Amino acid sequence: MARCLKGDLPLCQQKQIAMLDLIASFSLYSHIMAGSLTLLTGPMAIFYNFRDPRKHRLVGKIFYYAMLWVVITSVVGFLKRPEVAFYQFLLGISLMVLAGMLRGVRSIFLMKGAVVSRIDWGYTLLLGLNALYMLGMSAWHFSVGTMVAIPILFAVFGTTSLMDVRTNWKTFSQPEKLGRLDWMNLHSMSMIGAFIASTTAFTVNAAHFLPWWAQWFGPTILLAPVQIYFGRKIRNLGNKMKMAA
Repeated sequence: MARCLKGDLPLCQQKQIAMLDLIASFSLYSHIMAGSLTLLTGPMAIFYNFRDPRKHRLVGKIFYYAMLWVVITSVVGFLKRPEVAFYQFLLGISLMVLAGMLRGVRSIFLMKGAVVSRIDWGYTLLLGLNALYMLGMSAWHFSVGTMVAIPILFAVFGTTSLMDVRTNWKTFSQPEKLGRLDWMNLHSMSMIGAFIASTTAFTVNAAHFLPWWAQWFGPTILLAPVQIYFGRKIRNLGNKMKMAA
């Protein structure tokens, strides 16, 4: 952004403020549009998971790029209001979603023969740092008496991030132990997990007509069984393949 000359300072500052307001408005409305798109394409990708692989891939790509933009604009939102508890939580969720999506996409490449790379260890490191951040924020919000749902949410998703770090470490340390269906299961669990996290951020921000527990924990209650269902379905498919062999 151009520097203001001394004589034109008031007018120049007004232009800079107007530009920042324009960027903020674009970030907000594009965040809403991208978020709405993920709420449509997420369930569609889940629906087509085994029914139509071609449509699953198409819808999944739209979901991925829309979610990526949601993550970017969420970080921008936090930078504007770092003191607000919701945006602190939104930052943690965004980083968790980013790591989950990267693992979900990378799982497909690894299933097809790619090797574990610095990218995989990089987002695992990001996930570990995010786990420490969310658990730390949970302890801090408990200590200052913030509404109890917020520190609990920080603790739940911080612990989930920590468990994902453990999963990544075990997976990427010995990738040769995983077969194609194991990578497929990791892909499914990662993408549904990212959808759960992002939907939680949406309901907390927009679904104020729901009871507080439904806003904060409803997406996990509703979608975790879907995650378990596909995990079991993939494992059963693997068992049938072993019996047929």
